[in-house]
Amino acid sequence: MLRAGRMEEFVTEEDEPWYDQRDLEQDLHLAAELGKTLLERNKELEDSLQQMYINNEEQVQEIEYLSKQLEMLREMNEQHAKVYEQLDVTARELEITNEKLVIESKASQQKIDRLTVTMETLQAQVDTMTARVEELRTLEELRIHREKRERRKTVHSFPCLKELCTAPKYDDGFLVANPGSVDLVSERERRPLDEENERLKGVVSSLRSAMVAERGRREGAERECTAVLQEFELMEQRLLGAEGCQLRVQELEAELQEMQQLRRSQVCLLDEGLEQTLLNNAPETDTPEEGPGKSCSDTALNAISACDASGRRQGSYAIHANGVRKRGMSILREVDEQYHALLEKYEELLGKCRRHEESMCHAGVQTSRPVSRDPSMKDYGMATPGPSAMAAAPTTPPQTPSTPEALEGISRQVDQVDKRLGQNTPEYKALFKEIFSRLQKTKSEVNSTKGVPKGRKSPRVGSPKGKKSKDK
Repeated sequence: MLRAGRMEEFVTEEDEPWYDQRDLEQDLHLAAELGKTLLERNKELEDSLQQMYINNEEQVQEIEYLSKQLEMLREMNEQHAKVYEQLDVTARELEITNEKLVIESKASQQKIDRLTVTMETLQAQVDTMTARVEELRTLEELRIHREKRERRKTVHSFPCLKELCTAPKYDDGFLVANPGSVDLVSERERRPLDEENERLKGVVSSLRSAMVAERGRREGAERECTAVLQEFELMEQRLLGAEGCQLRVQELEAELQEMQQLRRSQVCLLDEGLEQTLLNNAPETDTPEEGPGKSCSDTALNAISACDASGRRQGSYAIHANGVRKRGMSILREVDEQYHALLEKYEELLGKCRRHEESMCHAGVQTSRPVSRDPSMKDYGMATPGPSAMAAAPTTPPQTPSTPEALEGISRQVDQVDKRLGQNTPEYKALFKEIFSRLQKTKSEVNSTKGVPKGRKSPRVGSPKGKKSKDK
């Protein structure tokens, strides 16, 4: 078909007659043979490729078979390893059992040796007793033989006694010995000895059983003693732990009592001393008059000084308790926060009083402004609630002592509290005395600034925070 197509091509191309018909046929014939040869070669290659595929599949199957065999061999190897491990464990158990059996065999051998020694001792005792029995028998036979000879001599010497000798007994019950009566006497004497021997054997067996029972009781008592000793050790350990807990509880109770005493002293100072001093030194709201020689700034400074003294004392308590007792950090932290709050209020009130005093000095007129209308004093009244509201009820100003006297009264109260606390806090006393002296010095400086001319400013009082850092 290819050849026919090519012929058609050559026929259509009549314009170019460059080929010969015979050459064309020859070429076509060669091409057909070449195609046939190529087809045969391709078929052979396909057959060889198919054979290679078959061989490859066989090799793959063989590889799979070998891998399965390898897996089986591996499993068998693992099983053998497990069997070897089990055999090893069994061998170890057998070794342990063998060691136990050897120990038991040694113990049994020792027991057998002890029993053998006991049997030999008993056999020796039996031999000695048998020899003693034989000796007694021989002595009895000799005595009987001697008595026979004496009787015979007596019978031969006194013929009149033949009739008496023929009798079985004398009048006093004496049995005349016949020649056949020796065996009877020896048998009668042997019976008590045999009975004694049997009795002794029974005693020995009973003693052995009693010894075994006593040994069992002793082992039980030893086990009970060991258990009791272990329980006693456990009870001693628990007792030591309980004693430690009791000591810890006592320490905590002592610390709690000290903290309660400190808290009561602080509450006493704040409630009885500071509030009363502040309210006594403050003028009434409805009375514009004021005490002779006193101004609103003086009264506020006196109250603030007392507040600063109590606040510093409270801070010193907190510092000392924080240095001595590290376990009460929460309570001391609260005290320290209260101290810082009071210190900030003190600085705020001090600044307001100074500004108020400077404005009065520049204006040249002192105004009797009630402390109760000052917002700073309202804040302080809110900070220290209690009997202040009831103390402000009377319409006439109370007769109050001077500021140094009030501070001295507070110091006396603090000394009484320190006396009640005893010798536990000597640092608090020294710190309070130092703070009290510094407050008096500050008060004297503030009082001395009243005589300064208007153009000059009063000297600035040192901040208590700096003093606190120096005191520390």
